[in-house]
Amino acid sequence: MSRGKPIFGMWLALITLSFVFSMILGESSAPSAPLFGMWPTVMVVWMILVLFFDWVVQSTGLGALQTAVILGFSQILATGIPGVMFEGMAFGEAAIAAVFGMLFWVVAGGTYGWLSSSD
Repeated sequence: MSRGKPIFGMWLALITLSFVFSMILGESSAPSAPLFGMWPTVMVVWMILVLFFDWVVQSTGLGALQTAVILGFSQILATGIPGVMFEGMAFGEAAIAAVFGMLFWVVAGGTYGWLSSSD
């Protein structure tokens, strides 16, 4: 059960961040057709991501925050840069998405690390 607390904490942190940002940004940021409805889909997606994050931390031996930063930069490299270069996304929009993405990774990874070290 030693990994249960950080997994649940990271999942809860991501759901909380999603809720806060959905209240700030409103309907403009809502996906058009979530599979199970908005919030059940958010919960499922975040749990899949948290389990992947836990697997990466456990299999590589990296710290939680280091893993979060690496995955955050990977997300930027995989979606932000091609979005600007191939899809015509505005640079400012890509930069804001990168900051929000990194914020989610760092806060959630920090929560995971904090709860892992408090065992």
